[in-house]
Amino acid sequence: MRGRLGFPAIVMVLTGWVGEAGAQTGPYIQMDLGMAVAPSLGVEGVDNDWGTKCDLIINPLGVEAGAECDVTPPLTSWTNQFGGGRGIRSGFALGYDWGGIRLEGEYSHRVTAYNDRRDTGIFDDVTIDKQEQEIELAVGRVDDLQAHGVFANVYYDFATVSSSWTPYVGAGVGVERATLDYGSMWKRNDDPERITTFVDPLLRAKIAGSISIGDARLTDVVAGYQVLAGVDRRLGERVTLGVKFRWADFGGFMSEPTLWDQLRSHESNVGRGEDVLYRMTTDDSRFWSVSLGLKYRF
Repeated sequence: MRGRLGFPAIVMVLTGWVGEAGAQTGPYIQMDLGMAVAPSLGVEGVDNDWGTKCDLIINPLGVEAGAECDVTPPLTSWTNQFGGGRGIRSGFALGYDWGGIRLEGEYSHRVTAYNDRRDTGIFDDVTIDKQEQEIELAVGRVDDLQAHGVFANVYYDFATVSSSWTPYVGAGVGVERATLDYGSMWKRNDDPERITTFVDPLLRAKIAGSISIGDARLTDVVAGYQVLAGVDRRLGERVTLGVKFRWADFGGFMSEPTLWDQLRSHESNVGRGEDVLYRMTTDDSRFWSVSLGLKYRF
């Protein structure tokens, strides 16, 4: 008897859910604003620089230059590991509710402030050798990461009978145009006696205290996904106010090749017919956010 009564009860509950959700069908717009927090960010760089001895602006006569200057060297590579960042995220969405299932297109903008400076880790053998005597200081810096994104999202609303609260879950895919403020500085020893790159004291003095600086806003378009969950409270027939949580994960960032602002205190070339360019890549870019949203149904 208990089982026979249970099934009709379940049907009545489900019918109530569908009826409640069905009353909310139609298009809507939504705006939200909240905070965003990102975990640590790993950044790697490469460039096509030649060794100091092969820099024909520093050493035009090729003094003490050996066979290493006869062929193009492998790429110089380095890394920085920055701490987490936080900032704000805002969004605007247009959607349609079929009663329980919602589809929407979303635009978002976020700014994540890292404001972090870290020592540079070096990968290639040539630069590691320089670090032990020629390079006195090597640091990287990240200020802000700004991103404009578009997403296609799908939601499932857990409509409840006789309640103004509607919890939901969702997921989306999309792309972001991200801009990263990155800086890198490499400073040589001020004391020529500590530099062993050259034996010639005049060349030692020439590179002592010289600085390589790259400071640019680097841009890339990255694809990603997000997982969403939240709850809306109906304030009237057409308006709801809600809290939304999201976790977003984007692929690694890769910048365009970029000129150094200065290379060993001169322009970004070594007198060999081509510019010296660096390119930066990052780990996957992730963040979570919590925001307050206002929705209006037409």
